[in-house]
Amino acid sequence: MYRSRIVFRDDAFDGRNAFEWAPPVRVISVVSLLACTLDLLADFLMCAKIAQHLDNFQSDTAFKAANGFFFFTGVSVLVYIMEMTDICLTLKNDFEDMVMARVAKSLVLALEEVPLPILLNIMYSQEPRMAIAATVNLGSWIKLVALLWGLVKFTKLRFLWCCLPLNPKHDLSENTRRCFQFTFYRIVMLIINFCHFAAIAIVIVNIVDSSKGGRPIFVRRD
Repeated sequence: MYRSRIVFRDDAFDGRNAFEWAPPVRVISVVSLLACTLDLLADFLMCAKIAQHLDNFQSDTAFKAANGFFFFTGVSVLVYIMEMTDICLTLKNDFEDMVMARVAKSLVLALEEVPLPILLNIMYSQEPRMAIAATVNLGSWIKLVALLWGLVKFTKLRFLWCCLPLNPKHDLSENTRRCFQFTFYRIVMLIINFCHFAAIAIVIVNIVDSSKGGRPIFVRRD
């Protein structure tokens, strides 16, 4: 069922024949399904933990960041449905719509995987609570795994700029030329890729900060 594909390719550029290995699309889809589902569950877990201690927050900035986190978690449900639709159609048809997959993954990145770590970083830097440190750490690790898998998915979708020279459809010189042909599509790709790596960096910062623990929560008395 999950067989890899070996494609015989006649390379017109250098006159050589070659075998090209491609990972099975179903395996990629199943792993993507697990990654995005765990990512969403981690967001829900962090929301529940933050909500439990929200009344004791002493920083207005952290309070606003926490509410922003709740909002974008709600938004992430919508983009999760879109990504799930793409994955389910891929599993059903054994074929991936590249345009749909790129749009879905880009929306997930822009509306979930970038704003949530930023808001979490703002909140935790203002309120480094011991009671939420473990949950933030666990959620950040899951988010990091999802983001790293996103790099694999973007590479497969040929939507990762630094990996464009590996495109088997063209030779190296043509791929390099395409890399530096800054069309609107390529500029959007660069922006998405930059946001992706920025999100990874922020998540790593969150992991480091939350691994240090935090200060105890003192119940605020009005």
